[in-house]
Amino acid sequence: MREACFITFRDDMSTFQVSISSTYPGTGYWTQSNNQGTSMKTIVSNFIVANAFACALTLFSQNIEAAGFRQLIVNDSGHKDLTVGLWYPSKQPPASEANTEFGLAVALDAPIASTNRGLVLISHGFGGWYAGHADTAAALADAGFIVAAPSHSGNTFRDMSSTIDQWAVDRPRHLSRVLDHVLRDAELAAHLDPEKIAIYGFSAGGFTALGLIGGVPDLTHAQQICAEQPQEFVCAEGMIKEMVKADMQELPRGTWGADPRFKAAIISAPGLGFTYTKAALNNVDAAVQLWSGELDKRVPTQTNAAVLAQRLPKTPETHWIDKANHFAFLTVPCREAFKQDDPEEYEIICSDADGFDRFEFHTEMHRYMVRFLEANLGIDN
Repeated sequence: MREACFITFRDDMSTFQVSISSTYPGTGYWTQSNNQGTSMKTIVSNFIVANAFACALTLFSQNIEAAGFRQLIVNDSGHKDLTVGLWYPSKQPPASEANTEFGLAVALDAPIASTNRGLVLISHGFGGWYAGHADTAAALADAGFIVAAPSHSGNTFRDMSSTIDQWAVDRPRHLSRVLDHVLRDAELAAHLDPEKIAIYGFSAGGFTALGLIGGVPDLTHAQQICAEQPQEFVCAEGMIKEMVKADMQELPRGTWGADPRFKAAIISAPGLGFTYTKAALNNVDAAVQLWSGELDKRVPTQTNAAVLAQRLPKTPETHWIDKANHFAFLTVPCREAFKQDDPEEYEIICSDADGFDRFEFHTEMHRYMVRFLEANLGIDN
């Protein structure tokens, strides 16, 4: 894995981040916890001028390569086709300015360069889209992975036509269909090892990821939790009631999407985490890395991520992030165009607690993700 040095520049209009391959680690939010689930508070390191200068020299002395990007259309038989973003290593220089609808500069339709043979699929949150985690996808591509992220039809910001009893079972099927497509594609398959496949899921995408690795929610248990803690966001929103009303507790286990091809899972702000008992997670064999913001009010750490950490069969790697809210795992939406178009929604998604910089946090989060994936997929760095 190549270490990266990151410098963040700001003005009154926008935030830019430059990533440089370097031996100088960037400064910022270094967050970690041990494998027993004991969290460490965010450490904010002092900015060292020498490191910044070294990074600047690197910027002008190395050939900077952009992540390659292309869009795929994947057939989901009997359902709407899936629009999929594909990121991958590329040797092509980046465009001089953003050339995508998600506001990042990529090497559009560039040839695929050498990979580490790993594949990561990404499942976005409720009402998101395939590019919601484009910065994370690009960081993984820079580390050698191919990354595929579908827009979950029926549960995107453009199309919210699916009810919870539909999208809860559609989402894992989407990921399996995308995986089928990628592994059948001769060009892509030549760069991949089918034993080195992982999933990253955020919020509702975390629920999706748990289904893919064998988790089956216990809705009878979830009803009891909602009766005891009606303030829990998904309880207050009536989601559990809707699932029970649709008799989802009667669904066969396979309906929830278990796919043994996924060997590792990274899950942030895991939606509906409290619906899983130990028995509901018995079949999970994949390695798991959990992330949660300590200021998350939609998916509180103690009733979701911490519950999963205690109940998963294998002790997961856990990261509870000081001063982070639910949307700290997103940076792509936080651009000036969104702020001007919908300032109220921008405030909800992009505001952070004093002292927390989500761009710097993403720098460190990506490092931990890459190290976890390399270790648990058997990838040599």
